[in-house]
Amino acid sequence: MSRTYIPGPEVDAIIDRQVATGKFATGEDVVRAGVQLLEEQEAELEELRKLIDEGDAAYAAGEYTTYSSADQFLEDIKRLGDGASRRKP
Repeated sequence: MSRTYIPGPEVDAIIDRQVATGKFATGEDVVRAGVQLLEEQEAELEELRKLIDEGDAAYAAGEYTTYSSADQFLEDIKRLGDGASRRKP
């Protein structure tokens, strides 16, 4: 279903500039790409919010590690990274 929107002169200028670069054939292509990018960004933000909530819940449940020094912390990070890289195919 086709719809018509009137974004205003500022958005029109952005669309015109994008078409002028040759990356997009039409203004519709620019708008389509922008809406797709918005969808992707919203999905990423939702995933980040979920991960933050999981982290907050883990912290509240006492599921965290304390370190006595930055060196100890870095060694743990390296160990975790080494383990993760060995699991990748």
